[in-house]
Amino acid sequence: MTVKRSLAALGLTITTLVLAACGGGSANPLGSSAPPSGGASSGGGAPIVVGSANFTESQVLGEVYAQALKAKGLDASTKPNIGSREVYIKALEDNSIQVVPEYTGNLLLYIDKSSTATTQDELASALPKALQANNLKIGEISKAADQDVYVVTKDFSAKNNLTSLADLKNVSANMVLGGPSELAQRPYGPEGLKGVYGATLKQFKPYDSPAVKTKDMLDGKIQLGEYFTTDSAIADNGFVPLADPQSMILPQNVVPLMRGDVADNPQVKAALDPVQAALTTEELTALNKQVDVGREDPDQVAAAWLKSKGLA
Repeated sequence: MTVKRSLAALGLTITTLVLAACGGGSANPLGSSAPPSGGASSGGGAPIVVGSANFTESQVLGEVYAQALKAKGLDASTKPNIGSREVYIKALEDNSIQVVPEYTGNLLLYIDKSSTATTQDELASALPKALQANNLKIGEISKAADQDVYVVTKDFSAKNNLTSLADLKNVSANMVLGGPSELAQRPYGPEGLKGVYGATLKQFKPYDSPAVKTKDMLDGKIQLGEYFTTDSAIADNGFVPLADPQSMILPQNVVPLMRGDVADNPQVKAALDPVQAALTTEELTALNKQVDVGREDPDQVAAAWLKSKGLA
């Protein structure tokens, strides 16, 4: 619990600075007219915009949710790749979007910096309460999960006897970490590695392109990479995921995050609950690979998966 509280305090400080720098008072972070509010809970007449973050899986899930909603007769569309959590949470609050794919642990740390929940059951109990003040609700929590994870190459692991984040402190001084730019703001990012595991890294290098990050890992330009466990690049390249014995990274089960009025719509529940029940971690990994490696479009990948489950 001490680790979680220290991480939470760190996350609060960093997030406050980031939002201040980004101009948190903007009425509409996406710069578009919001759909009429309240219509979704009164028969589904108002359009529902499903947003997604700036990585493949979120875009695929956004398409899955939108197409499942359409299959139930709702007016749904997508707004993909709108940015990190700092952007899309504000977009939900401002009604620029109404639904977005989320992950339980990271969402709770963002909403409630003081939370000490660590298990899946604790997260499921804490999240609805934490979201009330923001007029946001979650749908059913899927058994499908996608953890943030730190990896090294097989050669680097063998040469440095490195299999756990606890081992990093012995070699971190000469290591460059590569990950998405928002990782610098996360409580499990570079400062978390330092605070929890005593690992002071040489440098953090932000990447917008996962493919470029992977190439730099293989070329030795970075020695530590932050990935998602459903990223096929891990297995395809033989990367070694590092154990997290202090549970610095919380469970990350997939869950739809929605505005309260949309979540209360029975048609929305009827559309999204079966999706959540059908999702598995293995299928998420396969869907991501279809986009990242197979170069298929997220909307087509989503449509095929929904059809295979009889959901569209």
